[in-house]
Amino acid sequence: MSKEFVKERVLKYLMEDLYVPQDMIDTNVPLSEFEEGAEGILDIVVNVVVNENGEDYYVPVLIVTCVDEDFVMEGEALQKEIDFLEDVDNITTAGRMILTNGNEMMYADWTGEEYDTEASLPTYEQMEKEFFEMEKRIQEEEMLHAHDCDCGCHDHDHHDHDCDCGCHDH
Repeated sequence: MSKEFVKERVLKYLMEDLYVPQDMIDTNVPLSEFEEGAEGILDIVVNVVVNENGEDYYVPVLIVTCVDEDFVMEGEALQKEIDFLEDVDNITTAGRMILTNGNEMMYADWTGEEYDTEASLPTYEQMEKEFFEMEKRIQEEEMLHAHDCDCGCHDHDHHDHDCDCGCHDH
């Protein structure tokens, strides 16, 4: 089974079993769309729509890498794919990664846990809910920091990511 056939099966699975809306799926996405100069192509990206300041934009919540059916899910070749996905996760902050040859699957989520069963995969609704819950927690933490912080390197209406006051992570 070719990589393209594996990709077709995964797309069907995402839409039919995980209820991912087709318009929330992108394929063959250059990694450079997330970080200038980054090399590689993302086979499948599942997104959620975020509305900020009246504008909608897409945020990835799941990335899938497809390999040929003959790909052995062990050894040096597997480690190379895992290393790529770890780099992708750092660049995109998608939080969920799948590597599959169509018969076997490796799945890791933002908690750092790895799973090997399809039963572990969340539906699109669950991914969307968890994403927005996490965003809300981050915003609440940033607001608490802004009110409790007297570092002087940012105003309290906007978070300055270039601040190096040491009182929070960037």
